[in-house]
Amino acid sequence: MKKSAVWFLCASVTLLPATGMAAPASEPAATPEPLTESDTTFSENVSALNGFEITISKLGAKQAKRRKIQEMAEDALKMHTANQKALLALTRKHGLTLHEEMSPDEQQIADTLKTESGAKFERDFLDIEAQATSDALAMFQNEAESASDPDLKAYASSTADTLQTHLADTMKLGANKPSR
Repeated sequence: MKKSAVWFLCASVTLLPATGMAAPASEPAATPEPLTESDTTFSENVSALNGFEITISKLGAKQAKRRKIQEMAEDALKMHTANQKALLALTRKHGLTLHEEMSPDEQQIADTLKTESGAKFERDFLDIEAQATSDALAMFQNEAESASDPDLKAYASSTADTLQTHLADTMKLGANKPSR
């Protein structure tokens, strides 16, 4: 009799989850909608541009002789690093993984800049920085007006303001006017 009671107890305990006694399943978290093609393209372009800006800003901080240019490069490095982190966090929520590699043209520009020094380096660095910032500013202003995702729109708007200031600072240091 004891054997059958133990067997019955074990059998009934193993059946508990099957009879609705199991803990309720947790509801899956709501996943944000994927970004539109336009927002995705913007995000991918900005990620690559941030990689380029981070690379040349490191060069500017290291190779520039004038302290003001070094400081501007250090500020640009901080700005683009923070910008990249914010962009990656925002796009990750939408399931988008971004690359940070530079284009072959950007890599060539960075490689050429690495070989320069003195006044030539500073002049070229400032001109490249002004052009890249001007190009980025146009992208950010456009995205601030047309983004479908409200978080990406806010990100683009606030970053455009920062880029406008950075471009003005670069011009004050002697950069040639960008071609746009």
